[in-house]
Amino acid sequence: MKISEQVSLIITTYNNPDFLGLVLDSINKQTIYPKEVIIADDGSTQETAQLIERYQKSFPIPVIHSWIPDEGFRVAKSRNMAIARSTAPYIIIIDGDIVVTSHFIQDHLSLMKEGQFVTGSRARLKKQATLSHIKEGNSAFHFFSSGLSRRLVMLRIPFLHPLIKGHDGLKNARSCHMAFWKTDFIQVNGFEEVFEGWGFEDSEFVQRLFNTGLKRKNAKLLAPAVHLYHPEKSTENAQKNRSILNNTLSEHRTRAQKGVDQYL
Repeated sequence: MKISEQVSLIITTYNNPDFLGLVLDSINKQTIYPKEVIIADDGSTQETAQLIERYQKSFPIPVIHSWIPDEGFRVAKSRNMAIARSTAPYIIIIDGDIVVTSHFIQDHLSLMKEGQFVTGSRARLKKQATLSHIKEGNSAFHFFSSGLSRRLVMLRIPFLHPLIKGHDGLKNARSCHMAFWKTDFIQVNGFEEVFEGWGFEDSEFVQRLFNTGLKRKNAKLLAPAVHLYHPEKSTENAQKNRSILNNTLSEHRTRAQKGVDQYL
């Protein structure tokens, strides 16, 4: 069993132990394990805590439960606190609905480079297929798995990766599958906790990384992952959140007003 001391994996979750169980099962099948897994829990109930306790007893690496009280959607705070607890120099973050393939950590290790951060893609699993995988406890996915949309994301062809640039700017830069150096994360003061509700918090974080001079690298044809089906989140605060992003753009902000420095 290989373990990389270079990487901490952060998984966000909120009251969805069925999804989290599949995600952790997929992490337990890696060709190279991260140094630790930290669950950034935005206030889940005891059912999630009990699930994590079961995995802590059997997992080959530490599984750390970083929990905050449920006071509404506070994913920025939960991530900031979890990353503050990390002990590796490089951070990979995924959401608790992202099931990864067996070379996921290995591929991200190959992408690590000073001066850049990495964004990854994910195929989407349809509703009935998601229910089937949960019922069967099946965390295994490949290009031919049934129920997938955006199936091309499941292609893993490392030797072709250098030939494909992928998106630049803020387009499709999602924090549900992202990696960066912890020092860069601290430099921009982590995720902005001023945001209320879902929307634009990941774009604003990426823009601050750009504002410090970092470059974006896409994990095309590497690190395939699958997004489990769930209903879309409410966007009622989207307009207000968009204004925070606009301010970061216009003022060339590099640091969060309310960020990870509270926990360091």
